[in-house]
Amino acid sequence: MNQPYIVHVISLGCAKNLVDTEVICGGLATHGILLSAERDDADMILVNTCGFIEDARLEADREIRSALRWKKKGHGRAVAVAGCLPRRLREKAEELYPDVDVFLGLDDVGQAADVIRAFRDRSLAGRNLPPASMPTYLYDHTAPRLALTPVSYGYVKIAEGCDHRCTYCIIPDIRGRQRSRSIDSVVEECRQLLDQGRLELDLIAQDTTRYGLDRADGANLARLIEAVDQLPGDFLVRILYTHPLYLTDEILTAAAQAEHLAPYLDIPLQHISTPVLKAMRRGMDGPATRERMARLRELWPGVAVRTTFLFGFPGETAEQAEEVMAYCREYQFERLGAFAFSPEEGTPAATMEDQVPRAVAEARRDALLAQQQQLSLARNQALVGQRLQVLVDAAESRRDFLGRTLWDAPETDNLVHLRGPRDCLERGFVEVLVEKAEAYDLHGKVLE
Repeated sequence: MNQPYIVHVISLGCAKNLVDTEVICGGLATHGILLSAERDDADMILVNTCGFIEDARLEADREIRSALRWKKKGHGRAVAVAGCLPRRLREKAEELYPDVDVFLGLDDVGQAADVIRAFRDRSLAGRNLPPASMPTYLYDHTAPRLALTPVSYGYVKIAEGCDHRCTYCIIPDIRGRQRSRSIDSVVEECRQLLDQGRLELDLIAQDTTRYGLDRADGANLARLIEAVDQLPGDFLVRILYTHPLYLTDEILTAAAQAEHLAPYLDIPLQHISTPVLKAMRRGMDGPATRERMARLRELWPGVAVRTTFLFGFPGETAEQAEEVMAYCREYQFERLGAFAFSPEEGTPAATMEDQVPRAVAEARRDALLAQQQQLSLARNQALVGQRLQVLVDAAESRRDFLGRTLWDAPETDNLVHLRGPRDCLERGFVEVLVEKAEAYDLHGKVLE
């Protein structure tokens, strides 16, 4: 009798990549390949990589080389590399990683088990390097999927790929053109996750606001929100990765009226200065962005807005960076992140004139983060003594737990440290009295 083949999986990058990992793991599990949380129990380590920016590629490189060192310590061990990195470095992958046994392209997500079984059976031709053609794979609700998140939430990828051509971003060349799932398929997957006990459904894509615009059946985000909102039960829906260009009144109205939608919107603006936005090719200028964001507050009162800004884009001046700082003081974003520009090979921005020194970009980023820290601290301190609904994600001990408010997305935003009865994790939603506040964390106790 043949011994079972065992794979240890490492997932890197964003939530969109995590969904790919879950689909890969579901396929492996349903095809008789065992999964192990311990690498030393495995026959193969599979690293699902991100290749978006330099820091992500460096992290992927470290994990791959660690796996290759593990491979050399045992007979018959193998390493597979999946995700964005093999696609982005397709022409260099074999040279960079000559000891990697198998590459899995983005179109291999749904058939990873077949590729790995072929490798195991020594019937795989070559190392399965991804083709030069653009990826076209799009999973649906019928794909086997093994959830890797805490039971409190789950990600639902409503579309794949991107049709934007922001000058700093390589994603369209890695992930391909936008391709949206049907509303029926998304709703059915949401139903499946709710049946598994998930309490929060996080809708994700490269641009969720552009969902459905590539389809001929009239699907769009507003209609998807309305369809998911009709599912029965006590649960939350959260929308991540939006774009201001497609944030229409129709979407905002549907969101504001939905019973299950968390009062939260993730909308990366990247900048507010018109010359920078134009150079970034974001599709709208500073005044139009300001108007859209004001309209958001008007149509969806009480929504917590998360955004990100990118500093150090080629040609950015100190005055333009200060314009971002001033706008953030004015708008009072509830949640905010900031990044320093990274010149990505293959993007127009990488070869633009007037590159901003990295140290300058990082200093501008740090200044905004310091400003936001003070705003966040003041906002959190105002919550002391209030009662908040919190979704419990994890147990730290028998009576100490970690959770999130309705204004916080998983793995991204603020945390609530709470004390309560042993069944808090099973309850899911609990009412918490806030006793202490820090810049990004709240502390409190469960009201029984």
